[in-house]
Amino acid sequence: MSVSLKIKNSIVAKPTTKHWLTIVLSVFFLVCGVAGIAPTKSLKDFSLSPPLQAKETNRAVKKWTCPMHPHYIADDYGTCPICGMDLVKIQSLNETTDQNNPNEKPIITIAPETIQNMGVRLAKVEASKFGKNIRSFGIVKENERLQSEISARVEGWVETLKITAVGDEVKSGDVLFEMFSPELIVSQRDYLLALKQSKTAQNNITRRLLSFGVQQKALNLIAKQKTVQQNLPFFATQKGTIAELNVTPGTYVNKGMTIAKIQDYSTVWVIVNVSEKDMGFITKGTKTTVHFPNLPGKTISSKVDYIYPKINERTRTGRVRLIINNKEGTLRPGTYADVVFNTQISERLSVPTEAVLKDQNGSYVVTSLGNGKFQSKEVKLGLVTGGRAEIKSGLDLNQEIVISSQFLIDSESALRESFKKLERKQRPLNQLNLSKIDLAKFDHMVDAALYIHEALTQNFDIEKKQLEPAIAIKTILWSTYKETKLAGILMDTEAALKRAQSSKTKSELQQALSQMINALEPWLQQGKPEHYKSKELKVFKTKNSKQHWIQLSQKPANPYNKEQFDLIPWPEISKTTMEQKAKQQTPNTNKSMRGSSHDH
Repeated sequence: MSVSLKIKNSIVAKPTTKHWLTIVLSVFFLVCGVAGIAPTKSLKDFSLSPPLQAKETNRAVKKWTCPMHPHYIADDYGTCPICGMDLVKIQSLNETTDQNNPNEKPIITIAPETIQNMGVRLAKVEASKFGKNIRSFGIVKENERLQSEISARVEGWVETLKITAVGDEVKSGDVLFEMFSPELIVSQRDYLLALKQSKTAQNNITRRLLSFGVQQKALNLIAKQKTVQQNLPFFATQKGTIAELNVTPGTYVNKGMTIAKIQDYSTVWVIVNVSEKDMGFITKGTKTTVHFPNLPGKTISSKVDYIYPKINERTRTGRVRLIINNKEGTLRPGTYADVVFNTQISERLSVPTEAVLKDQNGSYVVTSLGNGKFQSKEVKLGLVTGGRAEIKSGLDLNQEIVISSQFLIDSESALRESFKKLERKQRPLNQLNLSKIDLAKFDHMVDAALYIHEALTQNFDIEKKQLEPAIAIKTILWSTYKETKLAGILMDTEAALKRAQSSKTKSELQQALSQMINALEPWLQQGKPEHYKSKELKVFKTKNSKQHWIQLSQKPANPYNKEQFDLIPWPEISKTTMEQKAKQQTPNTNKSMRGSSHDH
């Protein structure tokens, strides 16, 4: 910034080499300050004085409000100007806030007799086991892992069929059928010839026969007998029961045709449908108890083998798979099963469900701090069952909480918080005590107005990038002053600075300057007039167009036109007010608006 408020006898001059060096250094230190990397300051230098905060936040609330219009707050007793009702005191509760975490709800204090009349009951945060028996139904299904399929890979005829019907029991290695295929006969002859040739030739013809579905046992038979098998045998690859048979002796088969299926029923699956709301209680390995209506009195214990990833959109249920031992063969696919999931969970922090309050921002629990002090704490909930709610975060073991009438305490706490915000927003600008650091930050906006005024009166173009630090001030101060009357000034000044930054003509820059001074004037005249008066800052207003500008103590220069103008006097500040404000300011504040002097 090419201009900053100076001590007495400061002169605004057209930019020179030394002047621009000052600009560069000023911008550098400003950017460092914004980024939090100032070489001579730490983050602590940018925080309010803790004693001052404690003094402000620990005061007892002594206000009056209307029962019908709680947004109306008065310092003295009287009647509501809206409805005429008598005002009531807001002093049953005292409040404090944690300065290390300003987002927390305030701590409120309630008199012992009031606690008794409200029927407040307390409990402790405890570790408890969450368990829920989920009951659902399932259907017995074949274990697909114990299923094999025999398909034709070449064309041919089934000559001999060793299995005759579905349900035949087979063992691994049993002959299932014999097949006549011209293609297999040719390949067998090549195989016998290859046995007399090199190892490579043997491997090639062996791979061809295996690709045709010929099993190793059949190849061993051909090699042993050294003859072509007109009807080549095919063997069972596992034990089990014939679950499907699609051929009879003499059937012609094509490539890809399924000849038979073998199913091992020694174990079966039970596919269970579980309500969507209960799926969160079930994990892989959850123990279950299974009852079968067709087997009265028989109970089988199992566990969850797999949880299917999808939810049925129509029934809103998920599927869970169990594995059941069925060596006796009494469980048949399609059988109905009654399943109970024993969802015992390890110990977790929990509170009674009646202790939890909810609003649009989340879940809260009112904690008791002792001596009649209470505070609402935001919590993150987990499982809720059996009258207790799991606490994932927000509370500690054995912490005392309120389990009855807590909604009254929380409502009163929220009301106190609203009163506090309203009171702060209604506070006049002259009662906003900005720290030295915050005031120096704000003064970058004033410096920007001086810079633009100089550009207009000295006829040089502004460096638009130099306005960026001043524009950033609104964001930097917003979290602290967004609930005060300074918020509007910050917003309007930021908008004017952006308008100046985007200006392309002199008239547009003049309009931006007028808009900026209009935004800043309430703070200059009402907020810290003694501060700016001590810097010999002057505010001027044109007589006809009523446009304002500011400049330091020097010959007035109208940046708008040649019309006449008036000097706006600073308001009179009482000696008492000056002394009170001086106590709250740290020493050495009269060097410059940023707390240090800059030489042009």
